[in-house]
Amino acid sequence: MKKKKKTHKKVNRKKIPDTVWEAASENGMTKDSVKAKVKLDRSRDNTPLDCYIFFDGRELLFLSGINILVKKEERRRFFGKNVPLEAKYKSLGAEKLNIEGWRDFEVEQQISGCIITAVNDFGGTVVTKLSNTTADDARNFCDEVNIALGCKSESEKKHREEPDCCPKCGQPYPDKNRKVCPKCIDRAGVIKRYWYFTKKYKFQVLAIFIAMVLSSALTILAPYISSGFFYDSVLTEGGKFYGQVLLVIGILVSTRLLSLLINMVNEVITAKVVPKIIYDLKKVIFTSIERLSIGFFTNRQTGALMNQVNGDANSIYWFFVEGLPYIIINVVQTVAVVVIMFTIDWRLTLISVAVAPVVVLLMKLLFGHMNKLHSKNYSAHRSMNGMLTDALGGVRVVKAFAREGEERRRFGERNRRVADSDRRVGIHSSTLFTLVAFLFTICSSIVMAVGGWTVIGGGMTYGTLITFTAYASMLYSPLSSFVNMVNMASNSSNAMQRLMEVMDAEPDVRESDDPVKLPKLSGDIEFKNVGFSYEKNRRIIDGISFSINAGQTVGIVGHTGAGKSTVANLLIRLYDPDDGEITIDGHDVRDLSFETLRQNIAIVSQETYLFQGTVFDNIAYAKPDATRDEVVTAARVSGAHDFICKLENGYQTKIGWGYKDLSGGEKQRISIARALLRDPSILILDEATSAMDTRTERNIQAALDKLSTGRTTIMIAHRLSTLRNADKLMVLEDGKIPEEGTHDKLIREKGIYYRLYTLQYEALKNAGIEEG
Repeated sequence: MKKKKKTHKKVNRKKIPDTVWEAASENGMTKDSVKAKVKLDRSRDNTPLDCYIFFDGRELLFLSGINILVKKEERRRFFGKNVPLEAKYKSLGAEKLNIEGWRDFEVEQQISGCIITAVNDFGGTVVTKLSNTTADDARNFCDEVNIALGCKSESEKKHREEPDCCPKCGQPYPDKNRKVCPKCIDRAGVIKRYWYFTKKYKFQVLAIFIAMVLSSALTILAPYISSGFFYDSVLTEGGKFYGQVLLVIGILVSTRLLSLLINMVNEVITAKVVPKIIYDLKKVIFTSIERLSIGFFTNRQTGALMNQVNGDANSIYWFFVEGLPYIIINVVQTVAVVVIMFTIDWRLTLISVAVAPVVVLLMKLLFGHMNKLHSKNYSAHRSMNGMLTDALGGVRVVKAFAREGEERRRFGERNRRVADSDRRVGIHSSTLFTLVAFLFTICSSIVMAVGGWTVIGGGMTYGTLITFTAYASMLYSPLSSFVNMVNMASNSSNAMQRLMEVMDAEPDVRESDDPVKLPKLSGDIEFKNVGFSYEKNRRIIDGISFSINAGQTVGIVGHTGAGKSTVANLLIRLYDPDDGEITIDGHDVRDLSFETLRQNIAIVSQETYLFQGTVFDNIAYAKPDATRDEVVTAARVSGAHDFICKLENGYQTKIGWGYKDLSGGEKQRISIARALLRDPSILILDEATSAMDTRTERNIQAALDKLSTGRTTIMIAHRLSTLRNADKLMVLEDGKIPEEGTHDKLIREKGIYYRLYTLQYEALKNAGIEEG
């Protein structure tokens, strides 16, 4: 009868605490009435809070609050798992949202974080915000809401759900973010990759290996000289070297000095080669990560990637310099010692090596388990580093909302996970080591007893017994080292697996094998039946077609989540379309070289990013060989020159973390100067002034008008009045372009654009903002 494969039930949802259910019940939502629920990490106003969302078919209930972890038990089992924790809240803010008539809930990926959007009678709207960490849970929630509303079928949901278990063995993945099973990993492939890195340093590794062989040979020789030879040939009357104590001491000292000299040479070589190996490994890891498409980074935290670049390099180098050579030497030393022990007394040798099969079996059983523990340990460290990056990067938001206590709690929770994971790794490693040491002690005791009786019976001299026991201890030393190496080897193996994943990953967007390289593009753009989706069956762009003539200024408008930024992303090839074709000057963008696209297209978005360095370097980032005059000219046109000159060191003022801080408008002007310096044929302005006050926006808009002169310009703006002078406007709705034309034409038609413009005009008027 065929054995059934063990399967593991997939769990998609985190358990909702009782206190949250109580709050939900108080607001009219019970476990029986709720059709969908999810836990996110941001409130509706983007504050870092635990946010539970419940859906009962008509309304959404948002419950937000600070989680206080409380122990369910005061006792901790000595050798067990963590004390279970339950979430409790001092208070939960409640907000209800009636969604009758709403449809098409989906998660929209932003440059930083995500939003949940939906479509209602007024168009697209933002439901709530969240980080990339909870994006998958949010997508599942949206699927369940859409199914309940009847705008999606159950079959459409299943395409995205990936198994949390290995399809071969059925075991759950140790790290849900890495679909890698330690049990089924291709170990031969891992070893080949080790060899790939070793080849470059084969002579240094060989020198280290030779030094270790010589050191081991001297180590093997030492017990014979200091034990059996010394007692039987030097101290015993009639011995061949009786009385020549100084000779033996001289040999021992010389042997020890030679061993120290060899070890010193080994350490010097190691000290020279280790930094090179770590440098190359970090370079390979960073290069492998950097070559991947933008989709790789959307669901990964910066801190986690930093942990991979730094931590994995150190783990892998260990195998080169310390792991592999020591393993080989210990194997050779073990074989040599066993042979010598057999020549001394085969009976005692059999007793000594009786424990070896047990040790090997324990190591084999432990290695797979340690692999899982190290995988989970890495995941815990990655989560903590990601949280630290978020908290420190957003320290202003934390301070502004007085959320220091919450961030301490979040850090404490992740720090606890790291500590518990480290504890589990340490306990399993030390437990095995202690067990093996106990077995060695038993064998040593038996050897001493049997050997002692043999000496008393005259079957062996005292010196021979001392020599044998010395070699027996040398046998146990490498076996103990093997046990310690299991821990380090499994950690190194995990790091190599992660590196293999990145190295073998194929970027979603690849340059053509024979790309077209053009020094300058005119700027004629055409979209031909272009379709695109970030996920299957979730179309963001659905068969749109339009053309833009060189030098034209075109505005793209639409509700939040309509796909405006996606059009820009497709044009600059951050993503490739699923269907259709995008051409520039008649060339498919997939045929153009990356260099041609990057040199001829510049983008200015609302999320300006300035690197740590001088103002000059940040502007010149777009053109590293730019002269000072070119940089200053670009700054003058963007309106940045005046405030730069007022800085302490002018263009050489350092900005970024730890240096001079700039306002949002100042950062945007530098960003515009950077784009202007490139002198692009095509300029994309993606909500470049959306986060600014009216006065600053008008100043920036004036700079943008200068920047767009004489080049093809695509403007995506939330304030429609800024697009009135565009040569053409396109309205995006449900992935299509239902309206296209000038501002005056679209106003006369009184369609979607007219409604959007009227609503916004009235809203600004009521707010006391007059449009110029």
